[in-house]
Formats: sequence, structure tokens, C-alpha cells
Amino acid sequence: MLPAIARFVNTLAKNGVPADHRKIAVVMHQGGTAMILNNEAFKARHDGHDNPNIAMIQKLAKAGVDFRVCGQSVLANKIDPKTIQPEIELDLWALTTLVNLEMRGYVRIGAN
Repeated sequence: MLPAIARFVNTLAKNGVPADHRKIAVVMHQGGTAMILNNEAFKARHDGHDNPNIAMIQKLAKAGVDFRVCGQSVLANKIDPKTIQPEIELDLWALTTLVNLEMRGYVRIGAN
């Protein structure tokens, strides 16, 4: 989904949507939590391979995309919160994050 999010951000920018009107939040949970790990933690869990998502997450965060991860998924996957990429905010639960974002006017797009 990261490339699709980047295309969306770029499309909005190219069509003149001001940065302060491009409010995008990415809420990761369940199987999507592996991408939140810093490189050292990712390598420890993936046979020494680097986390291929870090550069894209950093670029998207710099472009104003808000990254969130479900605290329940972090617990279930035995992830130490200290190993989460700094661009990603740890929330209590994806469900409450989604409800709160929708109450603030965000529209849910995507799977799960």
C-alpha cells in the first residue's frame, strides 16, 4: 500500500491540493506491523534482511502522512515499542484510532 499512498499524495499535490488539505493517516495493524520496525529489529526477525519500507515511510511522513500502529497488534506480535520507527505513532487500538479519525472527518479507504 505504501506506493499507492505515495501516488495519492503526488496526485493531490500535482492537481493543486494545498499541503494543509492533504490529511492522510495510515493505520497499520494485524499483518502490517512488520513494516513498523526499525532496521535492526527488522533484520533480527527477517534473516538479516533490511526493512525495505523505511525510506518510503520517511518520505511519506515528511510529506505530511500520519502513520499509526495498533498497540494490540504490537503486543500480539511481541514488538518492543522502542523498536518502532520514530515516524510511527503507537496507538492503543486500531479500532479506536479509526473511529477517532472518522469522527474528525477522515474517510476510510483500503482493505481491513
